[in-house]
Amino acid sequence: MYKKYLPAFIVMAALVMPSIAQAIPAFSKKYEAPCSMCHTSWPRLNDVGVKFKLNGYQMPDSEDGGESGKVSPADNLFLDIGSANPPVSLRLEGGLILIQPGEGPDKSQGDKFFCCVEGNAVTLDAGGTVAPNISYWLSLPWGKEGVQQGYLRFVNLFKPGLLGVDIGSMKVVDYDAVPAGREWFGSPLIAFYGSPYNNNSKEIGLTAAHYDTGLRLYGRPKYGPFTYEFGVYTGAQITSSQDDDSDLAFTAMGRVDKGKISVSLRYWGNTSGKIDQKATSSSGAALLFPANSKSADEKTQEFILSARYVHPYFAVDFTLDRTSFSVGDRQVTTDGITHSFSQEGINRMAMSLGAIWYVNSWFETGLAYGFSQYEGYTQTIDDEIFKMGNKDVGLLQLRAQIRPTMNMTFGLEFQMDTSSASARKRPDGSGFSSQNKIVLQWDLAI
Repeated sequence: MYKKYLPAFIVMAALVMPSIAQAIPAFSKKYEAPCSMCHTSWPRLNDVGVKFKLNGYQMPDSEDGGESGKVSPADNLFLDIGSANPPVSLRLEGGLILIQPGEGPDKSQGDKFFCCVEGNAVTLDAGGTVAPNISYWLSLPWGKEGVQQGYLRFVNLFKPGLLGVDIGSMKVVDYDAVPAGREWFGSPLIAFYGSPYNNNSKEIGLTAAHYDTGLRLYGRPKYGPFTYEFGVYTGAQITSSQDDDSDLAFTAMGRVDKGKISVSLRYWGNTSGKIDQKATSSSGAALLFPANSKSADEKTQEFILSARYVHPYFAVDFTLDRTSFSVGDRQVTTDGITHSFSQEGINRMAMSLGAIWYVNSWFETGLAYGFSQYEGYTQTIDDEIFKMGNKDVGLLQLRAQIRPTMNMTFGLEFQMDTSSASARKRPDGSGFSSQNKIVLQWDLAI
């Protein structure tokens, strides 16, 4: 029972001590500042970076529309130093899977799980100020699965740091101590996703760690230790012109930063009508019970606890995610026969723990472990009960990364799949092998 926790204890036990290098490069151009002013290990933000973002891409303690003075440029940041307004950057991400299993969860995509970008993907990032305390962010990806961001930001309403407003398409889990999308390791955090073999899986409902369109209210009063956030979203992960369902999602988050430690707790509640339910009858017939966007009957509740400790020589991240999902009873008529569907609520507990060692200004190494555990539940199809067993998914990662310049990385990562055989099943019931891999990745932002 405790075997899945053992790698986590190994990560903690390995924390022994061995300068740090690493705003998009356009922000570095604009302010003539090194990346390390806002980042620990890019793209992870330090406290200055968080304040810079919350302040609408204005320097902390300023409300001048981003016109504050320059900072000394970095010696090893090779960009065209000078004005960059509006700040626009291009990010190139690439990967090459050196060793991989012969097949994966999807027989036509055996090389995509647990991660990674293979080949190249480019993202255009643009962000800046349009007036004092009014800013924007735009992110447009090409060449990979991804969703664009585009939102307006209004900050320092009433008093410095007291109230900010974001409106548009954005990351939901963004201001947490451990946010989504800023992973140092090659794979997205196992804790955030219901099925790490498919990060877009909706088996556990429409959860928080995705992009969505909505309205976010937040603040860090006087830019002190406490950050709060309240948000309302479509809940359907909509980022462009798409049909929505009849309900909304709500979230609330509180965060405390004290010295080297940051801790946050988030609640996410979503009522949706977007997830079709697939089932198999006792006769073996495949059945589809479609969602009804006009009558939302899916409920997802999620609690995310995250913590980060940042030391000059190492950093530790911890994330715990508890999610529950339920769906209403459904019926469908096929060839004149009416079929019924009902399902018990699904509960999932997941955890990710990672440590990074900053060996010197150009070399970093890290160790991480994550697991996602489903509790067993039952489905009732046409009055027949089917038991769905537990699913235990786990991933152990070991990574070494070099940083020739502040805005460029090359990483070599070993990924060990620790999932149970019951979790490695395709929809047709056939199994697939453990997804152990060695991956070479590169990342450049200009």
